[in-house]
Amino acid sequence: MKKSNIIIALLAGISFTCMPLVATAQSNWIEKLFGRKDTTQVAEAQHPNLSELTVDENLLIPEIGKRQKEKVCKLQATEAKRLSAVEGIEIELTRDDEVIHITIAASRLFAPNETTLLDSSDALLRSLLPCLRTPDYYHVLLVMHSDNTGNESYNYALTTDRVSAIYDWMEQNGGCVEYVVPYAAGSYEPKTSNNTIAGRAKNRRLEIYLIPAEAMLKK
Repeated sequence: MKKSNIIIALLAGISFTCMPLVATAQSNWIEKLFGRKDTTQVAEAQHPNLSELTVDENLLIPEIGKRQKEKVCKLQATEAKRLSAVEGIEIELTRDDEVIHITIAASRLFAPNETTLLDSSDALLRSLLPCLRTPDYYHVLLVMHSDNTGNESYNYALTTDRVSAIYDWMEQNGGCVEYVVPYAAGSYEPKTSNNTIAGRAKNRRLEIYLIPAEAMLKK
């Protein structure tokens, strides 16, 4: 994957901020697909360019209607249960149980300061491939984090190369990556203090968000 396609997610420390969607096409898509009872208009709606949105903006869409919410939450609960059985994956349901939030320690995927995936990471990543079988079943956000040991430039480069490696692995192993958006977060957004070895280990992580998308909602 070209590095130019990786989103530097926290430029100036503000890019995770929830900002309003300003693109008309995006607003129209949300309204037509998720705000109307007449689903015959879905085909006319234009899908937003997910790569132009911040993490928080992507986490706001789509809005799930009341009639679909129960179905979506059941599907997500089932998938979360499957993934929680995989060693090395931490699972949390967010956005009122609509979104699956996955956390994987960077040490499960990469050797220290390296950007080539460990051989042992294959089984871990392979458990995610069922989520990528159907185009637009999920919007998938890949957010790679580092600790603050290196300088800002180094940490951005490290997380860029690492998230690119994960994206490439998914594509090369048959995953549909059209709706996968990689973000390089550098050392911003730590989970805990970087003042201890244990804290830095927790901050070096990959976060994956599985957001229900069109194919799931039309299922």
